[in-house]
Amino acid sequence: MRDADVMLAAELDAIANLSLPDLLEQWHALGFGEAPRLPLPLLQRLLAQLVQERVYGGLPASDMRKLDAAAREVMKCPSAASSAPTASLHRPPSPLRQVTLATGTRLVREWNGRTISVDVVGDGFVWNDVRYRSLSEIARTVTGTRWSGPRFFGIAGRG
Repeated sequence: MRDADVMLAAELDAIANLSLPDLLEQWHALGFGEAPRLPLPLLQRLLAQLVQERVYGGLPASDMRKLDAAAREVMKCPSAASSAPTASLHRPPSPLRQVTLATGTRLVREWNGRTISVDVVGDGFVWNDVRYRSLSEIARTVTGTRWSGPRFFGIAGRG
């Protein structure tokens, strides 16, 4: 087991044993904003999920769209609507964090065996001696598909 996995397991065990006030404090300390008003066991599971997503990544956007579409279909059905969870419980809240990159910061990402190194400059980013306005432009150039640049470089939560 890797050290990161051991540390994550310990953090998940700690979450399972938190009281409500301690859990709310931990939620806020991890940068997830205000915790939703949910029963303690559900809030513990939700925080555990968010912590795991931070370490291992969340579901791809395409899978999230499929889940959203399925939930909308369930909500349309009159017999299922009464037993279906409310839309606000359907998806955990997105972390509310604003990342500001200082000039001179270097972002490094490995992609398909290549090391991608991007420098933050005053009005954009530089990769391979070419200036780009956004990280998304770089991610698109590297992968050939549309990506959220901050997510590609690991500096954003959900997106």
